[in-house]
Amino acid sequence: MAEPNTGLLLANESSLTARRDTYPFIDPFRFKDQLQGKVVLITHAHRGIGRASCLAFAAAGATVVCVARPNTSLVSLVDEIKEFWGTPTYPITADLLDPTVPQRIVALVEEEVGPIDILVNHTPPAYHRPFFREPQDLADWWGVIDSCLRVPVAFTHAVLPSMIARSTGTIISNTVVVKPVNIPFMSASGVAKAALIKFHHQMNLENRAKGILSFAVHPGLVPSHLHDPDNPVRLSPEDFLAEPRLRTEVTERVGELEWAAAGLASGTFVALCADERCQVLSGLLINAERDLGEMVAIVEREKAWGGGGRVERERLYVLKVDEL
Repeated sequence: MAEPNTGLLLANESSLTARRDTYPFIDPFRFKDQLQGKVVLITHAHRGIGRASCLAFAAAGATVVCVARPNTSLVSLVDEIKEFWGTPTYPITADLLDPTVPQRIVALVEEEVGPIDILVNHTPPAYHRPFFREPQDLADWWGVIDSCLRVPVAFTHAVLPSMIARSTGTIISNTVVVKPVNIPFMSASGVAKAALIKFHHQMNLENRAKGILSFAVHPGLVPSHLHDPDNPVRLSPEDFLAEPRLRTEVTERVGELEWAAAGLASGTFVALCADERCQVLSGLLINAERDLGEMVAIVEREKAWGGGGRVERERLYVLKVDEL
């Protein structure tokens, strides 16, 4: 009997140009000083896409609030921003898993820096493990839901009152393209990221008329840890290696993957905030690995025709269940 398919799929077909690194439409230098006077709060700012995001927003002139966990250092990041961009930068370290922290951080920033115009939620990498191997209390599993869903939602809830009062604001969370990125043994991460996509769609429905933009963004396949080293799990995060089907497929496929640079995601974040044309995409899932300018042009054209185009008709870029 043939082995069942693992479901491992890491790419999606699209007519849009594939991107793996910064390109002209999202180049932060295109938006130099365009975000002056704007305050952006970025979580998990100490490494990877979070760090790249801080640098990209600084290049665009924004005041950057860098948030990271207590056991991390933001000194080198702040020094780099000061040396190259000279934009105001505020480092904050805190335990983001403390339910009171998001509200307290936002209140502190609003008091000491000013109202937050842009929120960029970064979610840490999760672990890989067959669900049946989880400990009885599911502590690790629920921990991923906390860090990858509850924390971004809590920060969003904290910044919304001021944004709504001022009729302006942009909220971004990094997630994954749920349909193509279909990897077994990552149930907690998959559930959390799918929920984030739906959450941003809901936020757009509720708040777009109030001037608030909402984007869930797939950052691309960026080399990273198998799990967040700052958030150790109780059992081995590499338990999935005991599953021979997945181990074989990962071993065979990993060399074929086209990895994306962290700047692909960070440049996309800046473009969504600085280019007014991108406002037409609010509420939709943005795949940073596809040309953003091309996507904007298509959606603009469909809206100019009075709607009813393919994106709207087929409900593309939203979380949905297709039926026969």
